[in-house]
Amino acid sequence: MSNTEKGRSCKGSRHQLQNIVFDKNQHLLNEILSDNLKWISPIEKNNYREYQLNNAEIIKILGLPKGIFKDFWPPRQPQWDGIAISENGTLYLIEAKSHLTEIQCSNTEKQKLIREGIDKVADKIAQIKLDKNKQEAWYKRYYQIANRIVFKEKLQDLISEVPEIKYNKVVLIFLNFVNDTTWSPKKRVTSENAWICHYKNIFSEMGLDRDALSKRDIYVKCIDLSHYQLSKT
Repeated sequence: MSNTEKGRSCKGSRHQLQNIVFDKNQHLLNEILSDNLKWISPIEKNNYREYQLNNAEIIKILGLPKGIFKDFWPPRQPQWDGIAISENGTLYLIEAKSHLTEIQCSNTEKQKLIREGIDKVADKIAQIKLDKNKQEAWYKRYYQIANRIVFKEKLQDLISEVPEIKYNKVVLIFLNFVNDTTWSPKKRVTSENAWICHYKNIFSEMGLDRDALSKRDIYVKCIDLSHYQLSKT
């Protein structure tokens, strides 16, 4: 399914991102990114649905040909927490988290297309061949981070391949919430530094460098919710 997550959430990163897309709150992320975003998802009129990029509606909005991902990835794709396009044509892909253990997943996917895509991007970005330890990190332990990076690079490459495309740049944001009170104090992340250190360790295991990722428009951003009064409607 391309929109298995829908409806208003009451907890965690989905809840907080849904709060941010309200008109009264959008300035917050706009200021952090120094851009003005027009949200595609999650938005109220679509019941806060989250989409895969091969969804027919998303394909149309982005100006992509039907079947563009056929030889790139299996039909079940990553589902994005947020998708937006800025006034200047930058496409933003957003993966949101509000506690540390959300990042690690237990992927068992072994399809050839997926591993080929991951290997290609690892070679291009990290300039490494994946040894056994890094394969464990990219294919399994941090598969969610890996596949988001792979799709970001794919959509960037499509700019030169598809004349009808409706964006001119792709930015991937790993967006992390600090002091999310919908979690218990034990589970809550209470400092931006905790997130930064966490990603530093993850990227190290994957053979990635945060500065090198930034040059490819892949960023780790944090929002400390204790500093803001977000409107809930």
